[in-house]
Amino acid sequence: GVEIVTDRESKTPNPELTAKIHEKTKVYGILLGKGGRFGNVFRIQPPMCLNAEDVWFALDVIDRSFQEPLL
Repeated sequence: GVEIVTDRESKTPNPELTAKIHEKTKVYGILLGKGGRFGNVFRIQPPMCLNAEDVWFALDVIDRSFQEPLL
């Protein structure tokens, strides 16, 4: 999982940013689970039949999705 927080020191959950990133990943074709007590944790559960091309696609989508809401 990946926990989204406002900053590394306070570790305050950031469910708003998590929701924005979650929507972007869906638009780009990746479905991530979302959970945690505050709804600020991505649960990454790839299928067993994953290949290298799928991994690079997923990493690209996740990278773009994390950067866009911050712009």
